[in-house]
Amino acid sequence: MKRKLHIIIILVSIALVLLSVTLLDKKSITKNTLSYITTQENFVAGKPIAIEFKGSFENKPQLYIIHSFGRTLLDGILKKDIIQFNLPKNYYNKTSLVSWFLIENNDEKAKGNFQIIPNDETKTNLESYLGPPSTLVGDGHFTMFVTIPTDNFDNPKFTNTEVAIKHQFLNTIATDNEKTKDFIAWKNIYAPTKSGGVLISASCNEAITKEFDAVIYPSIATDFTIAYKRNHEFADGNQITRLTTSILKDKFGNTVSDGTMVTFIIKNKENVLLKTFGTTIEGIATGQILHPEKENSYIVKAYVNGISKSNSIQINYKSINPTIAYSFSKDNRTISVGPIKSFMNQIVPDGIKVTLRIYHNDTLVETIIEDSNRGKATFYLSPEFYKEKKYSFEIETLGKTIKKAEKNVSNK
Repeated sequence: MKRKLHIIIILVSIALVLLSVTLLDKKSITKNTLSYITTQENFVAGKPIAIEFKGSFENKPQLYIIHSFGRTLLDGILKKDIIQFNLPKNYYNKTSLVSWFLIENNDEKAKGNFQIIPNDETKTNLESYLGPPSTLVGDGHFTMFVTIPTDNFDNPKFTNTEVAIKHQFLNTIATDNEKTKDFIAWKNIYAPTKSGGVLISASCNEAITKEFDAVIYPSIATDFTIAYKRNHEFADGNQITRLTTSILKDKFGNTVSDGTMVTFIIKNKENVLLKTFGTTIEGIATGQILHPEKENSYIVKAYVNGISKSNSIQINYKSINPTIAYSFSKDNRTISVGPIKSFMNQIVPDGIKVTLRIYHNDTLVETIIEDSNRGKATFYLSPEFYKEKKYSFEIETLGKTIKKAEKNVSNK
């Protein structure tokens, strides 16, 4: 009995194995009935692309596309046992590695990929960029010229596409043949040691770029010298002393760019610091200082801030020893100063400072300053503020001081 049971189990097992083999074979046959008709691996951009399959389909399958332009699901055109999928125009116009998956009843039936390559049959276009558009002379400074050759569908050309890059400076024209890598061809245009403009262009096949230009500016200024010029040496508080620099140049001998700021630092004999500024025109900067109103001596030095400096110069101003007339009113409350006469006995210009110091019992009460008008200045002592009976006065202008003894002041 046990022997019969054992034989029955063995027979059932054999039957199950044979059945599974039969089913597996049928499944393999079903899969093998599907074939990928399109054998082409590379397609040219801009030309329609159709993907075809042959086989028996239970339901109408779809083709899932992964493209650099995006992803999409395509419906096919079924004719008997052949189904055809047509890529949209915006997909087949762009180069890419395309992966596809044939989907039926949410099941992946087949998969593969193909390449869309640039179209060399169309005209070549060049997209070009230059940057920075300016740089300094020498010292390894450069501007980079980058160009991207593309087909008529804006697809970058094949790697190692040759591009001729030309650049001109003064009487020299050079051509460099560069090959594309990672879609672009580029060239570093190193700055010469002379300032000026560099013209750059590129060509590929029959395509030519427009003219690009890079400005090569002079480098930073080196040390320089300064000088001064004036009409006379008198401290009249009116004339102008002009400070000028030598022609500022960089270390390569180029005249620095117009507009370079120069600061003139002036120290007088009281150690007071003054400043004036100038910007270069054709390499020369000019600053102006007003003559002092009394004898003085100026030490002047100029700087291009943080870059270069000049020599120091000394400018001396002589006192004009002016003639100062003055008078008091009957009540001594109005003091008229002038006319004030300068070094040629001429009336001083308008705007000269006239100082009146008022004392009571040798104590300074107030200092009043007026500007001259036609060589004169007038001071009035109001009874509301100056209530004492006696005051003494001191008049100063253009470095000269006149002291007046005590005066009786009327309070009427």
